[in-house]
Amino acid sequence: MAKWLLSLLLCLAPFAQAGGPTHELDEKIAIQILTLEAENRKPEIKIALIQDGTSREGSFEFAHVRRVTSIETVPEGGARVRRMTCREFHWSDAYGWFTWESRKERGGEAIWIWSEIQGQVIVR
Repeated sequence: MAKWLLSLLLCLAPFAQAGGPTHELDEKIAIQILTLEAENRKPEIKIALIQDGTSREGSFEFAHVRRVTSIETVPEGGARVRRMTCREFHWSDAYGWFTWESRKERGGEAIWIWSEIQGQVIVR
């Protein structure tokens, strides 16, 4: 496992392992978070499935995880097309339901988080 990925997981582990969810991830919340992630695009999003589960990355296991499978419109070749996406959503007291990704940026890496409580958070 890459050293930066391990560091990232160590940073996020306390958030993902906080107390249990106070409410379930429903379609409305999932669409709100996915729309945040889409930035300026205003995609049409249809949720197909929200599945309960756990996630494991190395020796870390995250207990409060939902996999959201959706169809989203995305720009492609000058047109808008529908694409299936699957994302993991995690729960924490600080963020509520959230999804995240690591991005390589000019000057280094950043963690992008989209959450129901704090909206978009970028950690550089």
